[in-house]
Amino acid sequence: MKKYVFALAAAFAVVAAPAHAADKWFEAKSDHFIVYSAGSEKDAQTLAASLERLDNALRMFGGVSTASKEVPDAVKLTVYQFGRTSDIAELHSAANSGVAGFFIPRAGRSVAFVPLRPDRERTPGTRSEQRDIDPAKVLFHEYTHYFMFQNAAAAYPFWYVEGFAELFGTLNLTDNGFNLGEAPTHRADALKYLSIDVRKLFDPPLKGNDGTMVMKQYAYGWMAVSYLSFEPTRKGQLADYLRRINAGEANLVAAEKAFGDLDKLQRDLEDYRKGRVRAVAVNYANYTPPAVRVRAVREDEAERMKLHISSTRGVTERRAASLVAPARELVARYPNSVPVLLAATEAEFDAKNLAQSEALAKRVLAIEPASVDARLYLANIAVQRAQDDPAQYKIARENFVAANRADPNQPLALMGYYLSFVLAGETPPEDALIALDRAYDLAPFDGGLRTTLAHQLLLENRDKEALLLLGPIVNDPHSGKRAERFRGLIEKMNAGDRAPLLARLAPTNKKDGDKRDDEDDDS
Repeated sequence: MKKYVFALAAAFAVVAAPAHAADKWFEAKSDHFIVYSAGSEKDAQTLAASLERLDNALRMFGGVSTASKEVPDAVKLTVYQFGRTSDIAELHSAANSGVAGFFIPRAGRSVAFVPLRPDRERTPGTRSEQRDIDPAKVLFHEYTHYFMFQNAAAAYPFWYVEGFAELFGTLNLTDNGFNLGEAPTHRADALKYLSIDVRKLFDPPLKGNDGTMVMKQYAYGWMAVSYLSFEPTRKGQLADYLRRINAGEANLVAAEKAFGDLDKLQRDLEDYRKGRVRAVAVNYANYTPPAVRVRAVREDEAERMKLHISSTRGVTERRAASLVAPARELVARYPNSVPVLLAATEAEFDAKNLAQSEALAKRVLAIEPASVDARLYLANIAVQRAQDDPAQYKIARENFVAANRADPNQPLALMGYYLSFVLAGETPPEDALIALDRAYDLAPFDGGLRTTLAHQLLLENRDKEALLLLGPIVNDPHSGKRAERFRGLIEKMNAGDRAPLLARLAPTNKKDGDKRDDEDDDS
């Protein structure tokens, strides 16, 4: 699997600084979110509450139960709020790009990073660029993706995925409700100057999908979702279209059957673009703010936060090696701190120092015997060692089982248990198959889990279900050559040759440098 490229701003270059007190951090927990904020207690509480209100709006719009029920911590999205926009861009390895936030969906550890403050504070009388992307809108957009696949995983076409996320990215919260439907000002140029071609929107060309085409998919995806959702004469058409797509109909065929005359739809969208956008205002009769629990983060937790953010974001091998010394310094200062020991465990693991990582994980278990994270590290260390000693798969399996006993809702433990059989060349027993299904139920947004389950379904000759799981990869223009290769493999399977797709999806435990031929194409 490709590692994320990582770079930090100067403000984050020093991980441990014993000469001064740790920065203050606050943790806010709600039913679906964990927020760590380097701002004030109010900053942490406000962000968690805003995200809960977005989640509620998505539930209302999507027909999902709005009855608030707290999900396990392993399923919650963790958001880190710190620094300025430029710090987030550096963290994303895109210095000076203006990246105002980003999101990494993955089983057991979905995370998002947003700035606490913009690079330049806006004050009355100063020039303001109205098309700057608001960090809150970025986070709302990305969480909408997460929500979509968490609550209604299906083979959505790219224009709909991004259009739906753009629609909720501009959600405005009011005192006792929300307004939905505001046009995304950061797409204004694309909406104004780029032409509409609904056929290419619904069925983009496999080649020549350049930046302009992707811009259109975002901008006109929003416009199509907005129009089809709020135009009374089109009621039910969008849902019908999505049902047809997921039943296996071709993109244009589904569009023509659901929307009727596509030339008329194009004219209607042109009129919609030139007129006023439709929107809805929702006001709750008895509005109750979301429940949010806030605590000040302890000194040891705060001191390890920068190291933790580095590792959580994902590191290159060079960056991983540079974090070992600061991690060991933190352990020397806080030898009995579980958060510090776990952060150091991850730093040593990323640097391939397996013996040191194992020792730290065992120190965590001596302090906190039910630590799920420590068990997962011990399991993953054994998986790494199994590249040379297959007997290690049994040790990995024992630790995945222990992690599952401590937290039955940890998807990484469930998936790891299944993989401990597959990677060892053994036939997974029934409880391992059930574990894989349960892991996917908990984290359907995780790409690796999605392809692993698709492989298992193909082995069981459940081809239609497997292809539905692969739909988001095949329909994503950001997947580049990877998407093209999957399309080719699926075409071969449909022609009767299933072996190439099975081989491509098969889980592996390869050594460094032995990556698949398309793992370095994606951006």
